[in-house]
Amino acid sequence: MAYLLDANVFIQAKNLHYGFDFCPAFWEWLDAKHAAGSVMSIDRVRDELIGGDDDLARWADGRAAFFVEADPAMLPHLQAVSRWASTAGYEPAAINTFLQVADYYLVAGALAHGHVVVTHE
Repeated sequence: MAYLLDANVFIQAKNLHYGFDFCPAFWEWLDAKHAAGSVMSIDRVRDELIGGDDDLARWADGRAAFFVEADPAMLPHLQAVSRWASTAGYEPAAINTFLQVADYYLVAGALAHGHVVVTHE
């Protein structure tokens, strides 16, 4: 089992208790756990993170392997998550937004590969 990290995990770590200058051991731990195969994220989260001009953007930009790409195993799960979102009673605008952001792919990736999603939401 591996843990898939949402963008807000990285953002809150950087902004609150684990800033790069204050607690580099946290970021080293993430690298070590990724190397062991137990922590990762997805390319769409990386895209969100590298949009900034800060230490977190530079960290994410230098770790493409940490952020896995979508694969064929995710396809049926993307469809299932889309069906769920579309039939769960949410407003159409909320459904549309969800299907365009990383969370949609995080959930499908977790379902496809037996991972656990870690988020602050």
